[in-house]
Amino acid sequence: MEKTVRELKMLLREMIIELGELKERVAHLEREVARLQAPAPEIDRVTQIGIQGEGYENLGRLYREGYHICSYSFGQQRHEDCLFCVAQLEKE
Repeated sequence: MEKTVRELKMLLREMIIELGELKERVAHLEREVARLQAPAPEIDRVTQIGIQGEGYENLGRLYREGYHICSYSFGQQRHEDCLFCVAQLEKE
């Protein structure tokens, strides 16, 4: 009887851990869905700022596609505007 209770407690503990992991995964997926469903920004910062040249155009394109272009997080996916990236875009 004691062994069964111990086994049940162990199973319950494992299920609670798995539930926590699943909740984290669901939250991540919900954030990703919200990001993908967000309306595209109306302002093209590259055009607005007047950056010229192929290199800057590529950086602007990467930024619009949702990636960091700043030296701190270059190439990582971004989920909101980054002040460092915007400062990079504003350099002339």
